[in-house]
Amino acid sequence: MALFAAHKISRKIRRVPPQFSIPPPPIHEVMLNADLNLTCVAVGSPMPFVKWRKGLATDITPEDKLPIGRNVLELTNIQESANYTCVAASALGVIEATTQVKVQSLPGPPTDVQVSDITATTVRLTWTYTGSESLQYYVIQYKPKYANHAYTEISGIITMYYTIRNLSPYSEYEIFVIAVNNIGRGPPSSPAIVTTGETGKIRILFKHR
Repeated sequence: MALFAAHKISRKIRRVPPQFSIPPPPIHEVMLNADLNLTCVAVGSPMPFVKWRKGLATDITPEDKLPIGRNVLELTNIQESANYTCVAASALGVIEATTQVKVQSLPGPPTDVQVSDITATTVRLTWTYTGSESLQYYVIQYKPKYANHAYTEISGIITMYYTIRNLSPYSEYEIFVIAVNNIGRGPPSSPAIVTTGETGKIRILFKHR
């Protein structure tokens, strides 16, 4: 009987620090203006309070309304990427788990478009891209500057340089570079204006579209 009583007492006073049973995932990718529910569940003995924090210091859950064990954060009309942290706390400790809500968007325009190695029928193009989006490829569009027809397009470029071939000699061309991700095409770069020619003077002009 004494052993049984001692076992019952030990079970009564057993205390467990907070731990997550359903932590938020590391990342959520959503479309612009989307809605999202973030669920966080923690257990322990005593049961922990659970709250949400945006960024490093912005508490979202009111301190006087802290739920116990489970907290669902409802995000609506999401406009920007942000980090959200679930905090579970009891007298035995505090734990945190952070999830990144990433808004998927079209890529920005490539920049610093440069033309070099110009011949009568070819030009070499280089550019940079500083956006944080994960790109799939680039597209180059070009045509004689004053021609009244659609742009010729080269797609599927995975480097930040390319040599355009089969151009007409002694012609002025307008060239754009476009970045593409899984959402679609972003806006074009500022145009590079170049005149082909084996020995003629080369003119390169950068300006906003």
